[in-house]
Amino acid sequence: MDGISTERALLAGSISPALEAAFRTVADADLGGGPKYAPTVMRALSRTVAARAYGKPMLELCHLLRVADAVGGRHGWPALFFGVQVARGPAFRALIQEGGRHCDAFDQDFRLESNGVTIAYPDAPFTVSYGRMGFLAALLELMVTALGYRAVDAEIRAWLDAPFEAQRAATHANALSRLFYDHLREHLSTAQSLRVFARLIAFLEASRGSGFGIDDLDDRAVMDYWYGTVTAGDDEATELRGFRMVTERVGMLRTALQAAFERHAIDTARSVGPDREAGEVDPGTVLALLEVHDEEADELRALQSEPAAAVKFLTRREVGELDLIARLGSHAGVLAVSVLRAATFGAVQSRLSQALRRHAPQAEVTGLIDLRECESYDQRLGQWRGLEGRLERMALAALAVLVEADRTEAALEVLARLPAADLSGLRDRLPSEADGSNVIALRPGGVVGMVAALADPKVVGPEVAGLIGDARKALRGVGRSGFGPEDRRSATAVNGMAAGAPLVRRLLVRLQHVRTAAEGRLSDDTFAQDTVRFRTGFRALYGGTA
Repeated sequence: MDGISTERALLAGSISPALEAAFRTVADADLGGGPKYAPTVMRALSRTVAARAYGKPMLELCHLLRVADAVGGRHGWPALFFGVQVARGPAFRALIQEGGRHCDAFDQDFRLESNGVTIAYPDAPFTVSYGRMGFLAALLELMVTALGYRAVDAEIRAWLDAPFEAQRAATHANALSRLFYDHLREHLSTAQSLRVFARLIAFLEASRGSGFGIDDLDDRAVMDYWYGTVTAGDDEATELRGFRMVTERVGMLRTALQAAFERHAIDTARSVGPDREAGEVDPGTVLALLEVHDEEADELRALQSEPAAAVKFLTRREVGELDLIARLGSHAGVLAVSVLRAATFGAVQSRLSQALRRHAPQAEVTGLIDLRECESYDQRLGQWRGLEGRLERMALAALAVLVEADRTEAALEVLARLPAADLSGLRDRLPSEADGSNVIALRPGGVVGMVAALADPKVVGPEVAGLIGDARKALRGVGRSGFGPEDRRSATAVNGMAAGAPLVRRLLVRLQHVRTAAEGRLSDDTFAQDTVRFRTGFRALYGGTA
């Protein structure tokens, strides 16, 4: 799915070719430094557009346009939005700082803060964070691509020419929203975007009965729906031809059902069907929840946002390997075999789609259809074990940095790994007048050397001290950005470590859970059987020798 994941999938089947092309143009933007917009930004953008929830972002965008126009000089607002190679917070911060030096009125009207830029309106200041600028830039670029530069610039110019007052921003943000909404009205239908879920629910009702429940949304359901759809030649089900997409949709449906079961409005319902008196959830109710339900936050997205994004915890390849697991969240373990299938056969399907788009030689296409070079389950499970080791090293190295910086978040990480650890010895490091009843609640840097005592077995015991020793050893072997000696002197990097360490640790737990769950469900011939089914499915979808 080209790294755009679940939110982009929400648009499948309801997006016009023109809007699809606009999304792809923004997603594929590359000015020489790699993809301009991170997959997480594109997912957020897709979710926002699908829900038409761009009112607040438009207001933020208007304020950021004030900054862009000031620092852009004679080039105006486009200099900031289109001048960054990679749309990340640090890149915007650097351009704003440089542009501000050449703007006489900058210091009067704007203030550079540690986390963003404050526009000093006379009626009410407004701050735009660096972490939001990548998303706002993607939103603006999508509008320019879809609606045309002149139409968007005309509304922007009206705002920039208006008096310098915060209260006027809402009016112009609404004008931009109306402009975009009028365009989307012809290119995107929210009702149509839900039809794939209606088809999935209809399939489950037919195959599992009208009273199917969340436990029926499992690996078998994913495979049965995908295989039955592609081999039946159902032209109306083109939205769910990709195996990974089916896996994501089943995960989303599980999330919606779980939310439905927890809402008082449906009382004690535990299955899907028309009989409310029997405690069933009407299918229409589930579809409505799918439209409005806000997905659980995932660790991968948080790692790629400020402040954690200041540290390179993961490579681009590692992000790709973890993306589906992160998107499925708490449902990844239940769908562990589907995740494994998506990482192997689904990866081949992605390569196959790319080969067909670039009109690759028939021999190459046939080889992909026949799965001649498909990674085996044992190979992928081995790759996951290697990734687990790298995640553990990153989490441990971050812990070592936190200890080195005397940050109390280090103690929280220790307790997360060793819940029974006794850290009461740290109280001896407190001033006599301090209350040592809750050592962990101390503000970072409040007691110099207190956290460093985590490495002293006489203070915290051999198990905790051994963990810190392992963390320091891991740190010596990590050469990624943010972990170097010079980087670690930066408050930005240390803040990134504090935010990122628990996220990496939780990602590791998710990956381990998925791997062990998949291993427990595989038999000796699962891969051989799946190879036959995927080969048959690919031949039905893309042609090939029967």
